[in-house]
Amino acid sequence: MGARGMPVRRRSAWRAWPLLVLAVVLASGAPAEAASTTVQAGPTTRHEVALTFDDGWDVVACARITSMLRANGAVGTFFINGVYVNGAPAAWRSALRGMDVGNHTRAHPDLTKLSSAEIRHQIASNEKVIEKILRRPMLKLLRPPYGSYDDRVVRIARSLGYRRIVLWSNDTLDWMPSATVSGVVSRGTAGGNGAIVLMHCGPQVTVRALPAIIRSYQRRGYRLVGLGHLLGRH
Repeated sequence: MGARGMPVRRRSAWRAWPLLVLAVVLASGAPAEAASTTVQAGPTTRHEVALTFDDGWDVVACARITSMLRANGAVGTFFINGVYVNGAPAAWRSALRGMDVGNHTRAHPDLTKLSSAEIRHQIASNEKVIEKILRRPMLKLLRPPYGSYDDRVVRIARSLGYRRIVLWSNDTLDWMPSATVSGVVSRGTAGGNGAIVLMHCGPQVTVRALPAIIRSYQRRGYRLVGLGHLLGRH
């Protein structure tokens, strides 16, 4: 664990490679099953963008984020680890009211390094604890920690009803210690039709940057929608 209880994670390399990996997959034809189920953006025919928020090491920051979204008539999608939700159920239930919630595993492991039984547990137990606390179903969308997945992860996820692996088209890099508000805003507002923007529920820089990100998209006529709407609820 790092400062203030924030998990120390291998963040330096993995953020850059999901797009590269998908490009290689498409070029090489393997793993075909994983490629066919991966989503990085929504339909480009609609003037809509999805703001997404991962992890959840700071419920207070998350509550500020969702308050800003609600105040601006926007819906965000939250991929929160069950260990955080289980630690403050009432606070999370309030914070996530009206927001889409997807599966990001119980404790944020690299799923490709686990046994099949452990993969199943991370996904299924996360769904169980979050749905019990929020008192509503979560979206059947899986965002694997570190963007790390393979055919085995895809097969197990599908067996649990998760037909799509959701990555992103725009990474704000808000998780980096060197992240600045201007940098997060610049990267976060670079999306077009169907963009899926990756942020996190924890960094204070995200809280400070979000108002400008919301304003930028809405001034350009974009609707800020949840992934349930952008991708369809299945």
